[in-house]
Amino acid sequence: MFRTERPGDGDDIDEVVYAAFDRPAEADLVLALREQGAISVSQVAEYEGAVIGHLAMSPVLIDGEDLGWLGLAPVSVWPDCQRQGVGSEMIKEAINAANELDWAGIVVLGDPAFYGRFGFRPARELQLHSIYPDAGDAFMALPLKQPPPKGLVTYHPAFDELS
Repeated sequence: MFRTERPGDGDDIDEVVYAAFDRPAEADLVLALREQGAISVSQVAEYEGAVIGHLAMSPVLIDGEDLGWLGLAPVSVWPDCQRQGVGSEMIKEAINAANELDWAGIVVLGDPAFYGRFGFRPARELQLHSIYPDAGDAFMALPLKQPPPKGLVTYHPAFDELS
């Protein structure tokens, strides 16, 4: 089952994010975004009442302006549940939620072959650029409204701490 994060899910989400990445950086990022009210879409996957996955999206700026775009990160699935479609289903649900909430588009830094299945394409094709110089085609975008903006995409300052 997939649903929106509810009050009280924080500890379970932190545990899943830490386990998925096997390091604290991404769990600290989610916690910082949550504490600063910077998560706009937060989805969890449950199995038999346990949280087994989490996905967060937070607003990004394009050329310093809030143009209604989100950054998808991180996507976390409990290690024993990975490669079973949980992450894919969470991404589909999150894209639908972003659309329903009238967001203009989504950017992600990830595997082009994986995210391309959901309609993401290299952001450079839309003249969107990452602050991460080595991102290349891994920096991808999915416009939900047309025409998409052009410019430099920056994430919430909490991402600066992610190493």
